[in-house]
Amino acid sequence: MTERVEKLLERRLLVVTGKGGTGKSTVAASLARAAAGRGIDCVLVETATSTGLAELVCGGPAPDGDGRDPVPIGPHLFFLRIEPETALREYLELQLRLRPLVSLVLGNSGFRSLLAAAPGWRELITLGKLWHLEKRTANGRPCFGLLVLDAPSTGHGLSFLSVPKVVVDAVRLGPLRRHSEAVQELLTDPARTLIVPVTLPEELPVRETLELVERVAEIGLATGPVIANAVEPHPGAAGDEAALAALALLPAGSSRTPLCDGEALRLAVEHAARRSGLQRAFLADLRRRAGPVLELPFLTEGVRGPEDIARLVGPLEAALASGGAP
Repeated sequence: MTERVEKLLERRLLVVTGKGGTGKSTVAASLARAAAGRGIDCVLVETATSTGLAELVCGGPAPDGDGRDPVPIGPHLFFLRIEPETALREYLELQLRLRPLVSLVLGNSGFRSLLAAAPGWRELITLGKLWHLEKRTANGRPCFGLLVLDAPSTGHGLSFLSVPKVVVDAVRLGPLRRHSEAVQELLTDPARTLIVPVTLPEELPVRETLELVERVAEIGLATGPVIANAVEPHPGAAGDEAALAALALLPAGSSRTPLCDGEALRLAVEHAARRSGLQRAFLADLRRRAGPVLELPFLTEGVRGPEDIARLVGPLEAALASGGAP
């Protein structure tokens, strides 16, 4: 397991997902920055259902592009937002090889009606675009060493990842089946692809993460280490006891410290100790049932841009090196 954690960034595709509000975009951006810091040409990918990823890494909108090719946003780091309509046009151009004909097809009302009635085509074309990026080469070598996908949240994310298998099971012949098989092969190859669940060290996110790990295995995909985001510092029992002992020496109900009331300080320390204990219990349960857990620290002012992402890269690298040990 430790080797699997250490080699996380050596995969070709990392699909970052988790319960909404756990900070999966933050984690995706941190993983991409960590990979780029190692000299890996990494593409940070945003889907049509996710927003704000470029701002986290660039501090503003991503550089303009054609929506087809990743745009550079830093040393060894690229960004791409996959729009299904753009990806569909590109796919048809590759298949039909005549742009005017593609425009006629996409402008046809019957074809548009067919698309509107076809569930899952957006998910399939998005995953197909990822497959195409993974396969791109230049001078016999992959153009990009790693793709990090900020995938939809847990519920939609599972259906998103299930679409290629559904198509393979439903379609027996033709290019749609062949291409869906290729995408499914990429997703189910643990040497190339890992699903990276993101959680908070709290009861409901941990419970949903355990369900996610189970469901991912059911659809034949491999799960990487879980990343626990916003883990608060653990003061340690000795530190708690020392702080509470010092506060107990203050005169009860009369004296105030230069900062605030001694009783308020005592309650704050006790609350922090209880909260830390709960977080550690949830993380221990997660490790026992789901394997390695990498911890990212809680940033008191939140994650607002590239400076904050940079503050998370060091702890992420340390967690990768330790194999997720607590």
